[in-house]
Amino acid sequence: MRDEAFALTDRRRRVLLRAASVLALLLAWYAYTATTRTLLASPVAVAASFVEHVVVTGTLRRAIADALVHAALGYALAVAVGVPVGFALGLSERLAAAYDPVVDALYAAPVVALAPLFVVWFGLTPLAKTALVFLFAVFVVVVTTETGVRETDTGAVDAARVFGAGPRVVYGEVYLRSALPSVLTGLRLGAGRAVRGMVAAELFLYADDLGSYLIDTAATFRMADSLAGVLALSLTGLAAMALVAGLGRAVTRSGS
Repeated sequence: MRDEAFALTDRRRRVLLRAASVLALLLAWYAYTATTRTLLASPVAVAASFVEHVVVTGTLRRAIADALVHAALGYALAVAVGVPVGFALGLSERLAAAYDPVVDALYAAPVVALAPLFVVWFGLTPLAKTALVFLFAVFVVVVTTETGVRETDTGAVDAARVFGAGPRVVYGEVYLRSALPSVLTGLRLGAGRAVRGMVAAELFLYADDLGSYLIDTAATFRMADSLAGVLALSLTGLAAMALVAGLGRAVTRSGS
């Protein structure tokens, strides 16, 4: 009981510290815009623009919802490809030796620099946007999955085989259960990267409603509207990561 009370107090302390840090940042931002001639909009103006375009008119909300279609498809493909590839690389030393350098290089590469090539390969089509989101998200899923598989306790694998466990148990139970935390971490990070890929696709491939909003507000120096878009996209990324994390916790609880 005492341990639970300490844990609750610790969680409250963390929440208060985070709230205090956000409040301090907002106050500093407001003080800067109130005392300096700058194009930077105040947090009050950004909040007002956010409410107008997301809640009242729904312009930004609908634009993000439309763009999320490509993000969701690209993310689903990244999961469908990244998890099996990560498992294969984690299980096979030969595959890892052959392809790890390629995976690492592509993971470190600035994916947005490939956008002009996507236009050449896929044209100005939704497929180009989906492919860009896929590349943004897939390699973090591959790397984290491979790491989780490699960190599986070999003793547990050997013990399962000694007791007559077949491939389904060894790979579906021992390896999967051991790698699951890393896999879920990769899925959560991949969701955030998918939102980033969605924005990059809107800005560097062809602009639908979301891309037009971001480009037009910045080009006409409507800083409050532009930052409201950034805020909405940041919250979208956080929501996507929280959703995946919640699903991961549900899967972990159901499997335990």
